Amino acid sequence: MKKIGLYWLTLIFIGMLFACGGNKQKADDDKLSQSPENTVEWQGTYEGILPAADCPGIYALLAIDSIGYECLYKYIERPGIYVSLGKIKWNSLGDSITLVDDQSTYEVKDGGLHNGLFTLTKVSDAQKLPHLLTTEVLKDNKSGENALLQQYTEDNKQYAKLQFNDKIYHLKRDFKNSKQIEYADDKSKLFMATIDSTEWNVKPLFINDKDTVRFTILSPVNDIYAANSTPILTQSFDVLYLNGSDGSEVKLLSPDYKYVFTLPQTEASAKTAEYYNNGVTWSAKSNSAELHLGSQQYSFKEVYPSK
Repeated sequence: MKKIGLYWLTLIFIGMLFACGGNKQKADDDKLSQSPENTVEWQGTYEGILPAADCPGIYALLAIDSIGYECLYKYIERPGIYVSLGKIKWNSLGDSITLVDDQSTYEVKDGGLHNGLFTLTKVSDAQKLPHLLTTEVLKDNKSGENALLQQYTEDNKQYAKLQFNDKIYHLKRDFKNSKQIEYADDKSKLFMATIDSTEWNVKPLFINDKDTVRFTILSPVNDIYAANSTPILTQSFDVLYLNGSDGSEVKLLSPDYKYVFTLPQTEASAKTAEYYNNGVTWSAKSNSAELHLGSQQYSFKEVYPSK
């Protein structure tokens, strides 16, 4: 009789263990189903300024979807824009994303991406970077014809896509050149700035079996404006003027990590250009500019032109 009682007690205890385990598994499943990975709110475009050891900061604009990402990087107070393309990977809890090629991880929460040192804030639901920002517009100095250039990294390899004279050239970075950034294929070469150069007047050089072309970069135009009077909003802005078939806009990037403004152009003439969005106006003329933020006005003077 005692053996029978012990047998039933054992069965009940085992049943309770399975029930507890089942409840825990259900709780874990419920938590995972409510994680950011299983929603669509996290997909979109984020921006922010990342800390850097050798410059005031790095502006990052990250567009991300369920498959992969595109991220634009702009070193503040340095010429050039760079795009990274790659895949994403979620952690086991579904609350952190790793940009595989960039080897950076972000916790997804509170409408932003956080890595402990900085935050990228969501600015739109767009899951692709704007063509206006990822494409450089070049002009052939001899013929005056325009060309389009995209420099990007994919699968840890660097490429350049050049559209010129009704042809598209897909060129790969040649690291044998230790002095210049060089892209090449079997018949063509594109030379960009000197490696680690802070030179703003970059004149890309394209060489193939038929011609040698020296380009001028039309867009983006990169300037630095310093505060010119009190009150002071920020000591300076790294200013990107962007022009293309999608329109024109300006990006104002402050090195103190506080302010990033993206303003579409609303007016342009031979002497001045004005950009406006949500109560913020940037008006540039000759070597000076004014920023209107609500009722407050701030004055800036151009100190490092790109031309």
